[in-house]
Amino acid sequence: MSKPLSRLTALVASAALAVSLSACTASGWQEEAPPAAGTQTDVGGLKLRNFMIVSDEAGDAIVAGGITSRDAAAEVVGISVAPQAEDGSFGTAQSIAYTADLAKGATVTLDGADTLFSDPALILGRNATITVAFADGQSATIEAPVYSSEHPDFAEEWSAAQGAA
Repeated sequence: MSKPLSRLTALVASAALAVSLSACTASGWQEEAPPAAGTQTDVGGLKLRNFMIVSDEAGDAIVAGGITSRDAAAEVVGISVAPQAEDGSFGTAQSIAYTADLAKGATVTLDGADTLFSDPALILGRNATITVAFADGQSATIEAPVYSSEHPDFAEEWSAAQGAA
């Protein structure tokens, strides 16, 4: 291969790469939007997105996140939360009476209004496991961060959930 042809090939490849990478965020980019703070997982056609715990120092808390059923209708029949202890192990799970019907392709958002609970074993800055149970017997477990209710990114959601209680 001649040098001019290899340079041209490299230039075209670089330009194509630059265009393809810039297209990833061009249409939906919102500069003021913070990056997602929670965690995610997929189980079959079910997606858990941006899951987190927001808690005060006493252990009053909410579960926040989103659940999507990609392939078929689904029914959420419960959520449980187990806090991480100082030694890194996870304690006893506490059940939250939460149910939701999901149509195929639909998303339910957990904003805290229906997922309030209290567990004094929650430690701000550590994690907790959150398990979402579905009517068909499936469950999805995710390890999610425990954020302070005073954090500016979560204070408004926290206040709204407390007002809904």
